[in-house]
Amino acid sequence: MLYGRRVIEPQRVPHGQGSKRYILNKAFQYKYCWYMITAVAGGALLFFLPTFYFVSQNYELFKTLAYDTQPHLVQHLEREITWLRVFLAAAFVLITSVTLFLSMRMTKNLLSPLVTMEKHMHHLMLGQWNIPDYHIPAEDDFRDLSMTYDYFYRSLKANTETELRLLEKLSIDPQNREAYAAWKNLLAIKRSRLGIKEEFITNESVVELSEFDQKRRVS
Repeated sequence: MLYGRRVIEPQRVPHGQGSKRYILNKAFQYKYCWYMITAVAGGALLFFLPTFYFVSQNYELFKTLAYDTQPHLVQHLEREITWLRVFLAAAFVLITSVTLFLSMRMTKNLLSPLVTMEKHMHHLMLGQWNIPDYHIPAEDDFRDLSMTYDYFYRSLKANTETELRLLEKLSIDPQNREAYAAWKNLLAIKRSRLGIKEEFITNESVVELSEFDQKRRVS
């Protein structure tokens, strides 16, 4: 395989650069969190509402029997039904809160590597090839995709370095101003991608360079 096996060891993300935000894409995360909460809360309500209804009916029956036989038990029954209502309400709120938290965390883990790739790719689109390499977090859920992207980026960078070395070996006659200017500009573009600063060469500067070279040879 080109440039060896595509096996990349986990890289340590520099301290402070890891994404700690849970909201990376509001539209995507809110939509799927709403789906999850609706599904889980709806299922919980389908269980809690009938349970609360039948338990309340049974307690009303028990209270009626207690009034007729053991009036001192009515206070205990009322306390139990109150605690049952509190428990059901707290359980519903807890289930909804946990579902919201897990949904936000899950969608964040799904989006985090994609957002990082998008930012890294945006720099590459601008020709900024001298940026730091793409780091693969140890907890990345898209390790295969991240490794493929990292391999793709490294391959393109290696190809650019190879093209630059081949271009530097070319010998262009300075008298051919257009070809010489195009060659120098292409070298400058390749070097700027790799972080090597170089000014672009224009036709006028080519003429000046050729005249200076001729004067130097005559002298």
